[in-house]
Amino acid sequence: MKSERSEVIDLFKAVGCVLIVLHHLALYSPMSDVVAVGLPRLEDFLFEHGLLAVQLFLVVGGYLNAKSWVRALSHAEFKVLPRLFARYQRLVIPLLAALTFTVLVTAVVRPYFDHSSLSSPPTWMQVAAHVLLLQDIVHTEAFSAGVWYVAIDFQLFAMALAFAAVAHFWQSQSGTGSVIRKALGFWMLLTLCSMFDWNLNPLSEIWGTYFFFAYGLGLCIGCWRESGIGISYRTLGILMILLGGVAMLLHPRIRLAVALLIASLLCLYESTGCRPISILKQKWIGAVANASYPIFLIHFGVCLLVSAFVFNLDSDDFLINSVGVVVAVGMAMGAGLCLHQLVESVPFNWRRVAQWAAGFAAACAAVMYFT
Repeated sequence: MKSERSEVIDLFKAVGCVLIVLHHLALYSPMSDVVAVGLPRLEDFLFEHGLLAVQLFLVVGGYLNAKSWVRALSHAEFKVLPRLFARYQRLVIPLLAALTFTVLVTAVVRPYFDHSSLSSPPTWMQVAAHVLLLQDIVHTEAFSAGVWYVAIDFQLFAMALAFAAVAHFWQSQSGTGSVIRKALGFWMLLTLCSMFDWNLNPLSEIWGTYFFFAYGLGLCIGCWRESGIGISYRTLGILMILLGGVAMLLHPRIRLAVALLIASLLCLYESTGCRPISILKQKWIGAVANASYPIFLIHFGVCLLVSAFVFNLDSDDFLINSVGVVVAVGMAMGAGLCLHQLVESVPFNWRRVAQWAAGFAAACAAVMYFT
């Protein structure tokens, strides 16, 4: 079986990562207000549609997890809790490292940067909620942009894993049929429920069910080949577009259209046998893709720092603010690469979770005490 690592997936991750950084700059940085005067269409696009890159990450995330799980589902034992705990560790350790940095940066720039993008001084309720990935569910302010996505990622992973475990148990009891098809059936049902119902209520954005339509598309594509269903990937892509088209006719949503586009591209890629694409084998693409999650986590704190510096220049010069945006993106990439090397690349365990949780709590306590 081909490894799930590919230059196409790397490209998706890299592009999505850069778009999210630019979107948050457009949304939260005063530099964007100045840049918007000279580049209004670009600024409007990033402001209004940059967040759609999340759909890319959702589809790719489901795709990669399915690729990983199909191997394990065929074994006699399918361990759920170790996989769930490992996912939590992988998500929360870099998150706590990045949040520690962001909380400290926010405290440092607050006296010199009076802007709505700054979060309020931390409380112990917020600290606990961030460690447990519950900040939106308990209605507390996030310390950084994009933290909500980490909680959603964990919920989606847990949902998909739970139904994979049900499929595995069903297979162990029945001894007939295909465990991959059973898991695929559950995932398809959840995807359709999300596409036609759960995704229609904006108040449900704090729950993974709202986003499962995109994540589920990736899950289905990722396990389709191993399911043994005699339908080609090209036909699968057409079926997804038809079903999605019906959902779009009933309730038009650009987020669904983007998810269907990414899913269709993945189907097309799988239909070629995942052949390498030499033009995409660029070192920078692989490097940004590897560090896409740390970049996503730490970029907000870095952008705050650069925005505060440019803000204090008291300049409405287009060039200065444009350079500030470029510098912010470059520094965010560099900080993310460092976070990847120093934190994300180190093996995860509960001891490291406790250490980073303690460091995060200590940073928040210092901010609470001195401000």
